[in-house]
Amino acid sequence: MKKKEWLILLVIALIAALGLLVTRVMKKNTAPSVNPDGSMNMPEEKAEGTWIAVVNRNRAILYFDSGIDAEYTVEGNVSEMTIEVQEGRWHVKDVACYDYTCKNMGWVSEDSILPIICLPNDIVIVDAATAVNMIGEVTDGN
Repeated sequence: MKKKEWLILLVIALIAALGLLVTRVMKKNTAPSVNPDGSMNMPEEKAEGTWIAVVNRNRAILYFDSGIDAEYTVEGNVSEMTIEVQEGRWHVKDVACYDYTCKNMGWVSEDSILPIICLPNDIVIVDAATAVNMIGEVTDGN
């Protein structure tokens, strides 16, 4: 092979290695830690607001940061639920179950006394520390 061909081959190999490295780093930083039962582990990074957990059937199925405005959709027992987060508060924006109590609870924040509860979907939206205690107690009792 000529010198130019070796140089081109070396550049391609370096670009491929850099691409793999970036992909691994990005995957490690963005991929949530999911357990075999489908539950998620509480995120280790610091939240801008407070970590909030969405618990379904005694499993944390979603953690979200109350300090980041966003919308999340989770699957419950009966239907999907859309949770909207704005300015450190959250509420159930949309749900297709037969009760709508969770949707009618309105906006809550970390200072709220009651969590959002959807009985038909078996979903509780509560701060992450409380969720860890809830899930731990249920797991320890079985």
